[in-house]
Amino acid sequence: MLLAICDDEPAELGTIKEIFSQAAAERHTDIRISAYPSGEALLDAVEAGARPALTLLDIYMTGGNGLETAHRLRELLPEAVIAFLTASREHAVDAFELEALHYLLKPVTPEKAQRLLSRFLGRQPERGLTLTYGQERIHTGTIRYLTSLDRGTMFYLVGQLRGRWLSCTFRKASEQLAGNPDFLQISRSCIVNLNAVQYIGRENCHMKNGETLSVSRRERQEVRNRYNDFLFRKMNQAKEEPL
Repeated sequence: MLLAICDDEPAELGTIKEIFSQAAAERHTDIRISAYPSGEALLDAVEAGARPALTLLDIYMTGGNGLETAHRLRELLPEAVIAFLTASREHAVDAFELEALHYLLKPVTPEKAQRLLSRFLGRQPERGLTLTYGQERIHTGTIRYLTSLDRGTMFYLVGQLRGRWLSCTFRKASEQLAGNPDFLQISRSCIVNLNAVQYIGRENCHMKNGETLSVSRRERQEVRNRYNDFLFRKMNQAKEEPL
């Protein structure tokens, strides 16, 4: 899983990369980190094929600020998960309007890095579960959605274009996700991570990466109710969490 960090101050960029490298190691999480000295460098890498699961953008950069870079990144990767890094709270509202995962105030500390990773890898520490099937391990925070396929389960993960098929039954996967409020079964053979949902319409679930998934006719009202509960909970978390 790739974490991209973008900051035009070389010293700070190196320090932030080291802090997140240590935070990932302490979590025993397989996170690769790439550092970029400008928004253009990051966007060039994405156009060349880089697929960061999480991007940390400095708001104030010469030659295009982080908000502008975020808009362009979303055009290239509609499902991009973005967090902002800055020394000022001035653009906090703009960041949340861009559906930013988090807004991190400098200086970055190990505690702040862990808080951001917790929010990304499961949104809450106690819900950051790892699903285990034999030798295969999948963290819930990396799942967009999963479907039943050929007596197994196809997992569609953040930052990956193709699905990952595992021989576990869909029923077993759904049992492991039972009780996690970030996941919702929208049809007989599909469970979505609500963090990856753009909105749920009358008949379909629209994902942030542009995909459209069908919602079971019998469950449409319940699905919409659960999604509204999820949005309400997320708004309350954004208000309560420190920056």
